[in-house]
Amino acid sequence: MNKLKNKLSFKLFYNDKFVMFFSILVAFISWIYVASTTQESTIFTVTDIPISLPELTNDLKYFSGADVKAEVKISGNALVVTNVTKDDIYITASDVSFINHPGEYTIDLVPKKSGIKTDYSFESSVSPSSVKVFVDRYEEGRVMQITDKITVNSVAPSRYVSQTVLSRQSVKISGAESIVNSIAEVDAEYTIDTTLSETTVVKAPLVFYDSAGKKISSKYINADITEVDATVQILYVQNVQIIPKIINIPELLELDSSVIQVEPSTIELAVPKDSNITAVSTSVIDFSKVTMQNNKFVVDLEISSACKNINSLEKATVTFDMSVMTEKNITLQQSNFVIENQGESQTAAVANKSLSVLVIGPSQKINLLTPVSVVARIDMSDKSTVTEGYVERPVKIEFKDPFTQCWAEGTYTVNVKLSPRNAAAQESSGS
Repeated sequence: MNKLKNKLSFKLFYNDKFVMFFSILVAFISWIYVASTTQESTIFTVTDIPISLPELTNDLKYFSGADVKAEVKISGNALVVTNVTKDDIYITASDVSFINHPGEYTIDLVPKKSGIKTDYSFESSVSPSSVKVFVDRYEEGRVMQITDKITVNSVAPSRYVSQTVLSRQSVKISGAESIVNSIAEVDAEYTIDTTLSETTVVKAPLVFYDSAGKKISSKYINADITEVDATVQILYVQNVQIIPKIINIPELLELDSSVIQVEPSTIELAVPKDSNITAVSTSVIDFSKVTMQNNKFVVDLEISSACKNINSLEKATVTFDMSVMTEKNITLQQSNFVIENQGESQTAAVANKSLSVLVIGPSQKINLLTPVSVVARIDMSDKSTVTEGYVERPVKIEFKDPFTQCWAEGTYTVNVKLSPRNAAAQESSGS
């Protein structure tokens, strides 16, 4: 039996795989024995070690340098040093007491042991041996307005580049206090080189500048956004008519283009796509103020804020052709006055014996007009509680058919005598 076992054991050495495994095992055991018994020191390099910088005073913080990785050579027993990792060592500053205000500094680095593996020595200084750091106080959330600096190099014919609309009007900036406070302007910058014919949206990066116009690096600052959507509005250019807005036009008086002249008659506007804007109105013209001598009015143009006034026209001149008109003085008598809206306790009577009115209208009408076709209305609504005395009241001049194309020049008033209604009735019965 023993002979059989010895024979089988010896036979294993004719197996190539077994021989290879056995050789490796013997070599490993021999290396462990030699490494553990030899006094010769082995040098090993530990890499990718993070830097751990000490805290600073005066509320100062590191804004650069802390992200540097270092390496250091260690020496000792081979079994020990080859098992030391970057977690067993930390790199720190030899001294930071001299850092007491914001700025850039060079800090010398030293290695220190941090794990339970301590049976080794540092063979060399840290590589790198020093690191540059920038320190400052922390500024939290300074809000600044964003300036539109979108450039459009070319637009299609009959197109107009309107004001760019940014998706955000302001940005919140945090970081190194001195850098944040040096920012004088935040621009949304983008240049569009293609020819635009339609409204376009681009993403514009934010760029920071100091008061001298020098670009500021964002290395030591953080913004809550780094870009904005910029909508470049493209409007369509067209000529539209200027229409005068006129009130108090006499009934049946036709004011066509032969009577009214507008200068300029059109204006060039840039309007949104699919806009239904076909005309621009003027501010109100009160036709009752038109006379033979006062027939020209300079009025403002009412332009929608959605449009751009390409010609920069703000006013138009409206002229009424008075060559077919005539003016005439007529005298109204007591029979022409009509008093309306009297109070229940008052009696009103026009004190004026007559009223001279200057009337304007088409020549063929004015020549035939007599006081019989004129009504002078007096409204007592806001004086209905006054029961005694005299009040001055405005007069509204109206014209009966077929003279409704005429109008009175200027404004007129009359004096109205007021008396209590009962007293008036008694006076009437006594007489």
